[in-house]
This record gives sequence, C-alpha cells and structure tokens, in this order.
Amino acid sequence: MLSTIISQIFTYLLPLLSWLCNAILIFLILQRSPQALGGYKYLMLIFSVFGVAFGVINVTSQPKLHFYQAAYIIFSENPLGLPRKVSFWYLALNCAMYAMTLYLLAFHFVYRYLAVCKPHKLQWFTYPYFLVMIGIFLMVTFDWWFMAVWLAGEDEEVEEYISDSMRQTFNLTCQDYTYAASLFYRKNPITGMESASLPDFLFVLNLVLIITSGFSIITYCWFKLHTVFLKTKIHFHFRPSQSRRTLEMQHQLFRTHIEKEIANRIAT
Repeated sequence: MLSTIISQIFTYLLPLLSWLCNAILIFLILQRSPQALGGYKYLMLIFSVFGVAFGVINVTSQPKLHFYQAAYIIFSENPLGLPRKVSFWYLALNCAMYAMTLYLLAFHFVYRYLAVCKPHKLQWFTYPYFLVMIGIFLMVTFDWWFMAVWLAGEDEEVEEYISDSMRQTFNLTCQDYTYAASLFYRKNPITGMESASLPDFLFVLNLVLIITSGFSIITYCWFKLHTVFLKTKIHFHFRPSQSRRTLEMQHQLFRTHIEKEIANRIAT
C-alpha cells in the first residue's frame, strides 16, 4: 500500500518538476540567451517545449511495462477515460515520443558538429532547409507510432497468454487496461507447436533500427567533436608556460569563438 502511494506521488511530482524546470528554461532562452547562440536557442526551445508536451502525455497516460516469459506488455489504466481504441492510440503516441526524444538529441549533436567542424553547412538549420530535419523527425515518430498500432496492438492470443500474470501481479483484468504488446513465440492452433512470431520480431527490429540510427548519429558527432577539442587541449598542453587555469580559459574562449561563428554564419 505504501509503495503504491509513493509511486503515485512520483507519478505526478516528477512531471510537475519537469514542467517547472522547462518553463524556467523557456523563459531564459527567450529573454536571457546571448545573441551568440544564434539559431541554437531555437533548437533548445523546441526541446524544452517537447519536454512539457511529453510530461503532459506521460502523466495522462501513465504507462507501465511488464515482462512475462516470451512476452512483454506496455499498458495503461486509461486515467483520462478515453474510448478503448483512442486510449490505445494515445498509449502508442506515448511510446513514439521516445523516438522524438532520441532524434531531438541527435539534432543537437548534429548542430554542434556542424558549428565546430563544418560551419559553412549551418544553413541546414535555417529556413527552408530545416524543414528536411522536421520531415525526418516526423517520419521517424510516425513510423514508431504506426508500427506499434499495426504490429503491437491488442491481441486475443496475447491476452490469454498474459492475463494470469497481469491478474496476479497488478490485480487487473483485460477490461481494466489498454496495452501494446509482443508475444515472440506463438502456438500453432492446429499442430500445437511453438514457432517464432515474424510480426513481433519485425516490430522490435524496426525499433532497434530507429534507436541504432539515432545513437549512431550521436556517437559519430560526439567522436568528431571530441577529436577537435582534444586537439586544442594537446595544442595548449605543449605550452608549459601557461597554468592549468589559463589553459581552461583558452578552451572556453575557443568554444565562445565557435558560438560567435554560429551567429555570423546565420546572419550571412
């Protein structure tokens, strides 16, 4: 009982903290961000607005994850009281927002990479080129949502397979929640033999491709940025007359120079 109460407190407390922090950040970006940030402040603004939207959808869906043998289920007790199918679509949207988070982070890394390594290509973050980025973002998000609806929707075989576990673990029947789920090995109703479920594996493969592509972009950009900053540190390291504090200050000045370069490129 106590654990349930604590869980409910955190369910609402964490989104409230997220909204407060993002509201403060949005104010600072709009009112206090230096001009040198250029278009990067709009990318940060989009991320903060998304944080607010994600908090709203998450707290009004309250998804939970449960594993049972060859299956998993992401379910919601439908706090908004939506029609069952609408509640399922809403739950799928909540899941798809993880793809949004990943690719927003990837765009941040791409922007920093271009600013440092290829500043002449920063035009990709200005209108109308930025529409390409938005198109990729929406396509990946829709792909995650659509595949969840199409391949991980409610299924009688899944319900029968997982119903006892849900009743024992959460004291819920299938009428008490909506869910997205995968059952990776299913019985043939004629032969009774178990075999791999191709649609369920395809769904997971699709998610793996989205996640891998996003993290690959982040890793590549991080490596390139790390290489550039490492070279600057090595360059400063071979000037022993300078103190550690001076070297760090020069490193910060180098980053400041990059920010000014961003503003200049966008202005032109």
